[in-house]
Amino acid sequence: MEELRSTEILDKEIESDARKKAEKIVQKTEVECNKIKNSVAERLETVKKEKTEFYAEKIRNFEADIKNSFPLEKQRFLVSFIQDSFSENINEFLNSLSAEDRIELILKKSEKNLEKLKDKDVNAFVYGFDLSIVEKKLNSVLKGKLLNLEKTEFNKIIVENLSGLSFKEGIILESSDKTIRLRMTIPEIFYQIENDYREELFDALFEWRICK
Repeated sequence: MEELRSTEILDKEIESDARKKAEKIVQKTEVECNKIKNSVAERLETVKKEKTEFYAEKIRNFEADIKNSFPLEKQRFLVSFIQDSFSENINEFLNSLSAEDRIELILKKSEKNLEKLKDKDVNAFVYGFDLSIVEKKLNSVLKGKLLNLEKTEFNKIIVENLSGLSFKEGIILESSDKTIRLRMTIPEIFYQIENDYREELFDALFEWRICK
């Protein structure tokens, strides 16, 4: 009996000791968990602060970009609006003319350049116009120097920019020795007019000046 009692006491001591060790482990674990928890919270707060500052800076930069670009965008819109208005008015003017009148307009605006071909035989390439009307006009202007008249397409022989114009019409003259090529087209004529009389045109359309 004595031996059994001693064993029971020993078991209780072992159990008590194990419980104390377990409690210490649990306490230590709780301390470590709290440290980790607090560390994570601090880290999250730091990251939150960094991200808040980062995106706040992004927003400030974006707002600054918009503020800085607005005058430029406004100017671009204004120029685009004026160009569109100019093209619209030119299209209305051209539409009011007959095809023969448009040919006469091209020839009239090209008088000085036609002088360069007065002693040369000439080949003509035409797009958009009726060949018979063009042939009659050119024979009168070139005094019998027209060798050949050929139908072509817009942008096939020379590259042109319509700039909002609706009329793809033109005459391209080329000397037989290929030393001179003369562009007499609707896009070219009105490109020159716009460049030479830009301010006057804008004043006439809008009654105020944009090019100063």
